[in-house]
Amino acid sequence: MEEMEEELKCPVCGSFYREPIILPCSHNLCQACARNILVQTPESESPQSRRASGAGVSDYDYLDLDKMSLYSEADSGYGSYGGFASAPTTPCQKSPNGVRVFPPAMPPPPTHLSPALAPVPRNSCITCPQCHRSLILDDRGLRGFPKNRVLEGVIDRYQQSKAAALKCQLCEKVPKEATVMCEQCDVFYCDPCRLRCHPPRGPLAKHRLVPPAQGRVSRRLSPRKVSTCTDHELENHSMYCVQCKMPVCYQCLEEGKHSSHEVKALGAMWKLHKVVRDQISHCTVKLRQTTGLMEYCLEVIKENDPSGFLQISDALIRRVHLTEDQWGKGTLTPRMTTDFDLSLDNSPLLQSIHQLDFVQMKVAWFAFDPGSAHSDIVFSNDNLTVTCSSYDDRVVLGKTGFSKGVHYWELTIDRYDNHPDPAFGVARMDVMKDVMLGKDDKAWAMYVDNNRSWFMHNNSHTNRTEGGITKGATIGVLLDLNRKTLTFFINDEQQGPIAFENVEGLFFPAVSLNRNVQVTLHTGLQVPDFYSSRASIA
Repeated sequence: MEEMEEELKCPVCGSFYREPIILPCSHNLCQACARNILVQTPESESPQSRRASGAGVSDYDYLDLDKMSLYSEADSGYGSYGGFASAPTTPCQKSPNGVRVFPPAMPPPPTHLSPALAPVPRNSCITCPQCHRSLILDDRGLRGFPKNRVLEGVIDRYQQSKAAALKCQLCEKVPKEATVMCEQCDVFYCDPCRLRCHPPRGPLAKHRLVPPAQGRVSRRLSPRKVSTCTDHELENHSMYCVQCKMPVCYQCLEEGKHSSHEVKALGAMWKLHKVVRDQISHCTVKLRQTTGLMEYCLEVIKENDPSGFLQISDALIRRVHLTEDQWGKGTLTPRMTTDFDLSLDNSPLLQSIHQLDFVQMKVAWFAFDPGSAHSDIVFSNDNLTVTCSSYDDRVVLGKTGFSKGVHYWELTIDRYDNHPDPAFGVARMDVMKDVMLGKDDKAWAMYVDNNRSWFMHNNSHTNRTEGGITKGATIGVLLDLNRKTLTFFINDEQQGPIAFENVEGLFFPAVSLNRNVQVTLHTGLQVPDFYSSRASIA
């Protein structure tokens, strides 16, 4: 934990971050410090005036040219501070931790608002004190940068761990140092008081005792904060855009900015990204002598705020890769002096770093969505297994929607009684939930009994095919949005021809069943090899 402290301090003020914001270069600043180092560029240097005069558009103007892509890696809106004609002639100052800081050209005008809320001057520019990349702010000013709530949480936990020891709450005279906390009783105990007042038997035996520091953190954990969209401040983040790698709100999807992009449920992407927790934990022992960046990674992964985590996860991954590249270029090469001939075996360390495989998954992991399902659907197994309490067909959707790419998932038949006709396929979000899948024009499905199957869309039944299902059978669904086709499989064999063609738009995995059927969803599967080879030939 000690090595992590520098990761938690602002490069401008040298203190722990307060209300940190994330710059496009992935570094952080206190919001007040960011305002203090703003530089106002002359009107002649603004993007609008440069375009009006016919001058070439500077790399630094990228925020004005493409406000939708503030964090896009394709943008080239970075450069050294000296590239501005308006760069101040005053020498740069140094912050308490030795980082160069460019002071504002003029003191900010007096205002009755707090520093964080005061309006930003027009044509303001900010330069990152750590990498010295500059950019011009858009009309939103500093409000356009997301707040790093994860970093705030890590700092809070770190400061708590450094605080004085907790005392027993039941000692009658001089309180002794607490050794445990009971989560159910919400009381800190020293060893004598725990043995006397909280014996490990009877009804108290099932209570969970945790270390005092952990108990203090759990006491102070507030309910999950609701994250709002930076473009639509009245809307909460509800989905995650896979292409832009950022949380988005419903209005972002409606206005068309992300309408053609692949979007996924916020909670599902949070769980997917948290796979790095297991990878980092596996390497902790070998990495204990490395930089505070690794310690910071461990703290971030504990965060329980999905949108906050997703805001910084990609930036954090890039920093880990950059650190790995530096090691690979000889950062840890043994050095020799006239007095000593030292050798350093860094192979175990490099092997551990290479195990941090932060590769974007090309397969989708998802579960069934209780929020959009019919009320008769019964969920279990972390929403991967569903059945129904009604004899009528009821529809349930998956949490993840697809608008491009090739996707494959399977469903195993756990229970199959009295020859019902379950249906499997894809559907729009507004599909009818109280009829068999495929009865309306919002679903494309294959329904099947114990002998044969049919394809159905808009209540039109086609392509009767011999071969049904029994308990233990596996249904495969292959949605190829590159070729705009939907294909079905039973026990690894294609069932009939290609079921549907010319399918395009946003589709959610879907199932309809009644109380005589129970199925379990299997995701994160690669496309079958024979289909991949067939598609490459085509």
